Amino acid sequence: MKKTVFTLSISVAGAMSLMACQSTTFKPASYQQPEIQSPAQYKYAGIAWIETSQISTEPQQWWEIYHDPILSTLIQQLDQDNLSIQQAQAKYRQAIALLDQQRANYAPSLNMGGSAHHNETKNLTTSRQFSANLTASWIPDLWGRVAKAVDGQQANVQASVADLAAIKLSQQLMAAEAYWSIRLFDAKLDVLQQTQHSYQRSVGILQQQYQAGMIARADVIQAETQLKQVAVQLLELQRSRDLQENILALLVGQNVADFNLNKSPYQFSTPQIPTQIPSRLLAQRPDVIRRERELATTHAQLGLAQTAWLPDLTISVESSVNSPVFHTLLQSPNTAWSVGAKVLGTVFDGGKRRADIQQAQANYDEKLAAYKHSVLTGWKEVEDGLLQASLFQKQMIEQQQLLKLSTENERVATQRYQAGLVSYLEVATAQNLRLAAEERLLELQQLHLKNSAQLVAALGGGMNSSS
Repeated sequence: MKKTVFTLSISVAGAMSLMACQSTTFKPASYQQPEIQSPAQYKYAGIAWIETSQISTEPQQWWEIYHDPILSTLIQQLDQDNLSIQQAQAKYRQAIALLDQQRANYAPSLNMGGSAHHNETKNLTTSRQFSANLTASWIPDLWGRVAKAVDGQQANVQASVADLAAIKLSQQLMAAEAYWSIRLFDAKLDVLQQTQHSYQRSVGILQQQYQAGMIARADVIQAETQLKQVAVQLLELQRSRDLQENILALLVGQNVADFNLNKSPYQFSTPQIPTQIPSRLLAQRPDVIRRERELATTHAQLGLAQTAWLPDLTISVESSVNSPVFHTLLQSPNTAWSVGAKVLGTVFDGGKRRADIQQAQANYDEKLAAYKHSVLTGWKEVEDGLLQASLFQKQMIEQQQLLKLSTENERVATQRYQAGLVSYLEVATAQNLRLAAEERLLELQQLHLKNSAQLVAALGGGMNSSS
């Protein structure tokens, strides 16, 4: 018996040594997150930001800084019913199940079996045989492959979590932008409706003056043309509003026929965004985290490819019982047992494993470049948001002054027309300038609000701010 065990041990050791010689890596290298040099601060960091000492320490969802209960309700409904989020949640549960599968490889496997045979011969002799067997086998993780696979799947789970957060943030941002677009169209519809009523009064007055022979027909036609243009614009705005409402219905997981966002007065007010340093983006932006976790997963796959030459050692123990009578199978059976070890590995495969390593290395290099690109993209989007925040503020100031001037110009043109100094064309031109300036101011206020949300999203969505 001792000689048999010794011979078996020598055989196993010899086979393992032969196959291990084909590999230059006996333990996969540990993963280290790549270091990326970040700037000390953003290029436009001094623009429209508040100091960190003014940041609220209480947990706060990013949309709460806008203090809009309707928007908060919509996003909460989106978090619960959005189908894209539900798909990402299912992918996360799938990743968890795959992780459990990898962890199961640490444990030995235990199998049970049984059989029953009934035999008859020509001379009418019969025999029966009942048997049961129990087999246990275990593949020890000599080379750290199971640990590496578990690490890789754990990183994949974390990537799924980050992907879920990224999808949720993206859907929330789309809902907020659709909501603000609806509010913009409502405000522009109000302006156009007021303008339409004013133009209708002007057309009525001009028609009376024309019938009295006080003005030319051309003035009436000019006023009627203006009125018709406003009617066309109203239809276009209403169509655009309804389309945005349909988008919002889909985002919150409702049928378009069942969703309706009532019109309500709205004031476009943009909060300030708390100051951060660029390096924080690496730890809180979901898409950057996902890229880094995908890189960790790829590193684990590279480690598995590098150790693929190393043989697997399987230790197994088997026990069986046999009896011609079933009720005595477990009482006084014939028993047998065996114990053994098996080594299985590849000695020659024509270069396939080497190609697998090269492929895994190239895949890792690709993921590394993608991770660095996501970081640079994140910094660039933050810089864009900061720059536009400053420009929108300056542009709104100029636009307010333009609106004030165009309103005064309309008043003066109307007085000059009433005094008979100019034609109605000058009044119409002044009215159109005033209407365009008023609509553009509303658009800038909404764009400034949207940009603030895009800036929050570019920073990762985890904002705490006392606005």
